[in-house]
Amino acid sequence: MRIYEAIQKTVAIYPGRFHPFHKGHASVYAFLKSKFDTVFIATSNKIDPPKSPFSFEEKRAMMIHAGLPASAIVQTKNPYQAQEILANFNPETTAVVFAR
Repeated sequence: MRIYEAIQKTVAIYPGRFHPFHKGHASVYAFLKSKFDTVFIATSNKIDPPKSPFSFEEKRAMMIHAGLPASAIVQTKNPYQAQEILANFNPETTAVVFAR
């Protein structure tokens, strides 16, 4: 069996700082949702003003206000690796796409 025959699901992860989350980010999320069944936003709780002024909870509130489902927003230590998300999927049957 070829590896692509074993893949049953593709998960998209949209990582970033999102300081602040805005309509452009929301449109990327909407595009990803049109291509993939499962899409997550991965962001950290790193606060480092002035470049990164918002906490995870503040960014999460902005994302929800923009129409994203709360279940799609995941706090990660490193959004560009998103181990907190990847740990929930079997690498034998799940392909992962990071969208930047």
